[in-house]
Amino acid sequence: MDEAEQVQDGNGVTILDLFNAVRKHVITAVVTLVIVMVAICAYTFTRTPQYTATSELLATYRSSAAASGASSNAVELSSGANYINSQIQTYPQLIKTESVLQPVIDDLGLDTTVKELAASVTASNPDGTMLVDISVNDPDPKQASSIANSVAENLRKQVTSTIYSDEGDKIISPVNLTVVQQAYAPASPSSPNVKLNMAIGLVSGIVLGVMVALIKDLLDTRVRRDSDVTTVIDAPVLGSLSRNEAYVGTSPVIISRPASREAEEIRRLRTNVMFVLPDEPLSNVIVVTSAGPSEGKTTLSVNLATAFAENGSKVLLIDADVRNPSVSKALGIEGAVGLTHLITNRVSSHDAIQRYWKPNFHVLPAGKQTMNPSILLNSRAMKALVEQVSGAYDYVIIDTAPMQVANDAAVFAKEGPELLLVAGLGVTEKKLLRQTGRELSTLSIDPVGLAMNYGETEKPQKGGYYYYGDESDDNGRKRQIQHKKSEKMKKD
Repeated sequence: MDEAEQVQDGNGVTILDLFNAVRKHVITAVVTLVIVMVAICAYTFTRTPQYTATSELLATYRSSAAASGASSNAVELSSGANYINSQIQTYPQLIKTESVLQPVIDDLGLDTTVKELAASVTASNPDGTMLVDISVNDPDPKQASSIANSVAENLRKQVTSTIYSDEGDKIISPVNLTVVQQAYAPASPSSPNVKLNMAIGLVSGIVLGVMVALIKDLLDTRVRRDSDVTTVIDAPVLGSLSRNEAYVGTSPVIISRPASREAEEIRRLRTNVMFVLPDEPLSNVIVVTSAGPSEGKTTLSVNLATAFAENGSKVLLIDADVRNPSVSKALGIEGAVGLTHLITNRVSSHDAIQRYWKPNFHVLPAGKQTMNPSILLNSRAMKALVEQVSGAYDYVIIDTAPMQVANDAAVFAKEGPELLLVAGLGVTEKKLLRQTGRELSTLSIDPVGLAMNYGETEKPQKGGYYYYGDESDDNGRKRQIQHKKSEKMKKD
């Protein structure tokens, strides 16, 4: 199944998909609309205005009986009507011939050729009538009417006399053309039609904008919004972490910047996680993973664990990503001894588990990789350790390998712990996310929630709400929190 077929699991594009695509790529859609409108405007307003003048002739049948003064019978009239109908069909081509147009050029003194004039002259026969409409387009409205009238007159002459003469002997034409409507100089141009062109441009721009947005969305291989993730993973979004340098370093933001917006993001995530955890055995064990690497799962794990510890809970943070240990680096602690040594009984829990920041915050680094990680993490010793720490701590946070690398997180979650899936906006590959979703669905594992990383930082609102000022520096200067008082308080 290719990328296009995987969209919506092969169910095609829905109206909701179009709406989401336009919402995500609204700038692209608007730019496309503007480009189309500019192009239509440029085409419309650079065209030379053309004026259309129309003259009209009526074709009647002149029978031989009528010519001699006798009355015509019904058969002859019917035959004459059929004859006129067949003749009228030739007039649109007849008016473009030299025999009709050259006299027009000569009479009006036009500086043009028969071929050029023919391009601006048209004739038509309205359905069910004996009428012939002759229309002429020209930049000059007066000249358009003059040409239309002259063409009508010369067509009349050709049909009623000239084409039926034989070496000077005039034969009465069975078709009689009479000018019933003179052409007059039009007051307004017939083209370009500004209103019509603008309407066409607007509709075309909107349709093309939606199509470009949809194509751009289909070709985008990374998730950009929460909805990109929730359409694949059926779980609530419990929190979002913004893209900020505050998360970079060897100290969680709650410790380094306790009054920052980023610290509040972590606290909000902690609170939401507490609310959604079920009251079941091992539900206080939270397994953190992501679909692919570099999505910020370790950063989220250490910050979430710190938030639980700040709240007074007894917390254990375990680095189970033994293939690529990151927790010790993120916290700036020694990680040479840890989980791998504890499970293999080479050290005791007293030697492997470290205290960090507060007495109620403990960390178990990954340690050095000594055997196959899958065998190690699927061992009975590991399961026993999870059950033991679940009873000894209020919350246990386990940072595991990305699902692309290994399904360790799924193995843990299958035994009872809750799974928290991290997605990095602009980083997570849609293909990997879909693969992760299918694997979790196959194993009947429902994530307790989703956490988004690398979101765009929103500007603080000042309309009566608290907002954050400058960050505190490394020397511990307090961060300033400003509050804009309401108008009522000002009056008081």
